[in-house]
Amino acid sequence: MAARVDINGIKEQIQVILTAANTTTASPIDLSSGLANSVRVNQILKVHPEMIMPQASFFPLVTCFITEKPIKRMDISVDQLNAKRRATVSVNVVGSVWNSNISVVDEDPADEDINYLMENIELALRANPTLNGKVTWHQATGCEYFASVIDEQTHLRSGILKLDCEVFY
Repeated sequence: MAARVDINGIKEQIQVILTAANTTTASPIDLSSGLANSVRVNQILKVHPEMIMPQASFFPLVTCFITEKPIKRMDISVDQLNAKRRATVSVNVVGSVWNSNISVVDEDPADEDINYLMENIELALRANPTLNGKVTWHQATGCEYFASVIDEQTHLRSGILKLDCEVFY
């Protein structure tokens, strides 16, 4: 029988894993560890970040979305319907922090917070290599950082962890 990749299930398991890690008793790491003023991650979502309205009460937040799913045929089959395939589902896991009060000129707490948050996200996901059985394995392939100025004193920092998830179906 033909199979399909549970793309929504992959996003849901990332959400479940990161939600479980957002506690001081989390293993292997607390998702909010190292954030300034002992602030906690407020939202763990699975929506495209362009759909999130910037408001201070949402941040820090984590969300994820799928960017692509290249497919390779993995066997010889009587027909296309039943052929086995391998897909690399590309997931972007986004972390964002909001800082509305920069008190000193030579420090940027939002920049430090986003670095901690993105490292914590990677560690929490590395501890679950199959995303609770939704993928065969996954691997982070890089992290990019971005900054936005909302007004003179409000800065939004974001990081995007690129995660390649291998699935055989």
